[in-house]
Amino acid sequence: MSFEFALVGFALVTMTALTIEIAYAYISWGFGYGFSSNRPIVERGALGLRIQRAYQNQVESAAYIVPVLAGAAFLGVTGEGPTLAAAIIVFGRAAFVLLYYTGIPFIRILGFTCGSLGSLYLGIQCLLVAVG
Repeated sequence: MSFEFALVGFALVTMTALTIEIAYAYISWGFGYGFSSNRPIVERGALGLRIQRAYQNQVESAAYIVPVLAGAAFLGVTGEGPTLAAAIIVFGRAAFVLLYYTGIPFIRILGFTCGSLGSLYLGIQCLLVAVG
């Protein structure tokens, strides 16, 4: 997977998580909630909290994944390992979001670990290319 394609894939995962969060809000509290500037404080159920937290974690992970993918594309990192790492990052993050929705304890760690270790590996490869 090219790094540019991985960036697009990461963006699609993020936008899908956002769309699910928005749709859940409209379904749960109606269109008046979504279009109101003075939203009442509402109690979120277990699923609503998982949807919110999955999206929030996806956005927070962009702080370390996007620079690594962009750096790899900018530096011209090549090889099968780095391209595989890019694919693992995207599919790992997609799995994390989906597994977070299930509410099964600790299973989402698999997706989180894939995304984190893939970005760590790719970051090291970027460093090696930049230094050497």
